[in-house]
Amino acid sequence: MKVTTRLVCLGFFLAMLTSSQSFAGDITFDAVESKHWLTVNDNVMGGISYSHFTYHQGYSTFSGYLSLENNGGFASVRRLISPDFSAASSIKLIIKGDGRRYQFRLKTHNLYEGAAYVAEFTTTPNQWQTVQFSEADFSPRYRGKALSSMPALNFSDAMQVSLLIADKKAGKFKLSIKSIQLLQSI
Repeated sequence: MKVTTRLVCLGFFLAMLTSSQSFAGDITFDAVESKHWLTVNDNVMGGISYSHFTYHQGYSTFSGYLSLENNGGFASVRRLISPDFSAASSIKLIIKGDGRRYQFRLKTHNLYEGAAYVAEFTTTPNQWQTVQFSEADFSPRYRGKALSSMPALNFSDAMQVSLLIADKKAGKFKLSIKSIQLLQSI
C-alpha cells in the first residue's frame, strides 16, 4: 500500500515537472478586458478595410471586412501589454476562426515603429482550437517582409500584443478569442 501511494505521488510530481502551467498574467476576455483593445486597419494608409472588436459572453470577436482596394489589405486589433510577459516560456491562444490565416504579433522596444515579431496560424472554421507559440516561433517583420539582423524575440521585451489579418483575400473575416495564456515551464 505504501509503495503504491509513493508511486502515485512520484508520478504526479513528474507530470508537474514536465508540464507547463498558466499563471496570473493570462489575458481572459471579459467586458473590461475587451475595452483595452484598439482596432487599426489599412485606412491609416488609404485602404478601406474595416474591423470591430466586440465582447460576447466569455470571449471577444475580431471581425470585419478585408479589402485589397487602394493598396489596402490588413486589419488588426492591439493592446499595450499589462501584464508582463517576462515569465512566459510559451503563449497559448484559445480561438475560434473562419478558416483564414491570422497573425499573432508582439511589439518590442528592439524594433522600430511598424515592425513586430510575428507568428502565423490558420484557423479551423467554426471550431474552438488552441494554438501555442514559443519565442522561436516568431520572426521579425515590417509590412509583411522579413527583417534580417534583428535580435531574436524575448518575451520579456514585449510591450504590445496584437492580432492581424493580411492574407491577401478580400472578404469578411471573424476570429473569436477566449484567452491568451502565458505558460511557464516548471
